[in-house]
Amino acid sequence: MCITNYKMKTYISTIAFRGQSIEKAIEICQQENWALEFSSGLPHRADMVKVYEQCPVERMSHNYFPAPEIPFVLNLASSNENIRRTSIEHCKLGLRLSAQAEAPFYAAHAGFCVDPDPAELGRKIEVKKDYDRNEHWKLFIKSVQEILEVADSLNMDFLIENNVIIAMNVQGNTQPLLCVDAEEMHQLVIDIQHPRLGILLDTAHIKVSANTMKFNLAKAMKKIQPHIKGIHHSDNDGQFDTNEKITENYWFFDYMHNYQQLVHVLEVKALNTEEIHQQLKLLRTNTK
Repeated sequence: MCITNYKMKTYISTIAFRGQSIEKAIEICQQENWALEFSSGLPHRADMVKVYEQCPVERMSHNYFPAPEIPFVLNLASSNENIRRTSIEHCKLGLRLSAQAEAPFYAAHAGFCVDPDPAELGRKIEVKKDYDRNEHWKLFIKSVQEILEVADSLNMDFLIENNVIIAMNVQGNTQPLLCVDAEEMHQLVIDIQHPRLGILLDTAHIKVSANTMKFNLAKAMKKIQPHIKGIHHSDNDGQFDTNEKITENYWFFDYMHNYQQLVHVLEVKALNTEEIHQQLKLLRTNTK
């Protein structure tokens, strides 16, 4: 069945404008009346916050934006207190920037039980020492609770985006990323019990994770459905998170009818204007 829903709120991630300046991305969004997600991948610039604040289109901040001068991996579950504190303060800034723009939410990635090098993201992560997953979970919960205090004061929702686990980062039955499956996403919401907390579901992430960890996508979607407050859209081959285009066979179209009223973000890399229009049309007119 094909349902037209042009009222569905969508943002375009800056990853779609890869290879172009942020000024050009803003110019295109202004011309096309698109809302813009300032996301991870934008390089550090001393004036980037000013660019964001003066942006003339609807916008929101996401995860690692604005990129700091000294790169780090945002990790709300880190046992390194400096990394954890830096991550918490970065998320508080993201909330404030989103609140200034009257955005619907700010979202950050779930934590890790290790501290990867920035170059390891999406690749093999070297596990240099043993870790206690329960201890990292407690640190993650503590971090999210602190950030939610700021979210409350700003009347903003704070969402956690599900991590993606690729096969090369699984050792036996263990892996060092939090919230790659429905059980931990659900547990996060249950443990914290805060009305401003929710899940930003990255459909590409959960597709890869389901393939890697051999869990049932349909059962996972049923479990986390009540917690989802936003959607990131892209596709891949089930092996790696490659931010490819969605097609008419996009697996998530089976579930779109449950999320029509949420904010949707197109997170497909390196598109031209016509391709973005085509991707948005697919999102807005396909519900099985």
